[in-house]
Amino acid sequence: MDRPRTRPLTRRLAATLASGAVLAGGLLAAPPAEAATVTGTATAKATIRAAAKPGATALGTLERGQRIPTTAKAKGGWVKVRFHTTTAYVAAGQLTLATTNLPPAPTKLDRTTAKVATAALNVRSGPSTSRSVVGRIAEGHGVSPTGKLSGGYAEVTFAAKKRWVSVRYVASLAPAVTPAATPAASKGGAAALAFAVQQLGKPYAFGAAGPASYDCSGLTSAAWKAAGVTLPRTSQQQFAVGTEVAQADLRPGDLVFFYSTTKPTHVALYVGDGVILHAPRPGKTVEYSKLASMPFSGARRPG
Repeated sequence: MDRPRTRPLTRRLAATLASGAVLAGGLLAAPPAEAATVTGTATAKATIRAAAKPGATALGTLERGQRIPTTAKAKGGWVKVRFHTTTAYVAAGQLTLATTNLPPAPTKLDRTTAKVATAALNVRSGPSTSRSVVGRIAEGHGVSPTGKLSGGYAEVTFAAKKRWVSVRYVASLAPAVTPAATPAASKGGAAALAFAVQQLGKPYAFGAAGPASYDCSGLTSAAWKAAGVTLPRTSQQQFAVGTEVAQADLRPGDLVFFYSTTKPTHVALYVGDGVILHAPRPGKTVEYSKLASMPFSGARRPG
């Protein structure tokens, strides 16, 4: 595993990490909610799901030989994992917690799918542990593979240059998936959600509307702009446009609002199966969350 060696933290750095701050370049992410106890390895192509049940929203995939932090032992046929700084699940039959005789690293990656680091990764000047470390990518942050692999390493674009990271810790983010129980997205909703999925891992910044960072309404306005619809800038202004939608009738791409039924202070995009995609708050990055994680205020369908 090509992960950074740990060194004693200074008190100042320790305090920074404890606060959940993201340092320059997004190289240090907010501390995870759960500490990993074991790293699991995919024994076949595995789907990472938002809930421990077949057909739950797919958050991403692991190729055979890729690894992911696990936070609980198998229960009811599922292993709890940490993916993109949120809790997720992988079917127990697709993941081994063994530390020896592991499947080999993948020999190909789908570069067209957004990717995420499942561990804090060294970024190297070449595909070998003998090559110099030129940077680090925090767990849960996005990486940009070029599609080229060599000796268990994937070539990525890092700081506008071609660099290398361990392929075992680069997983695929799922494209916008519509579960069977969720009505199909409108054309605009699908386009907005597809844009937002590509922003996963980018840091929150108050008042930002991309492309490097976002606040909550900056993300939703940019997503719907990509779908050809211009939205007002703030969550309260967005709450006043579009068609009102009941929670039971939500479709992927719909705007969902939280914390006040008259002046909501947070907005997100609905993904499906009780999952949203949003820019949460300072110190966090664009991520998936559960719809039920915040007080629901209402929903609107732009267009």
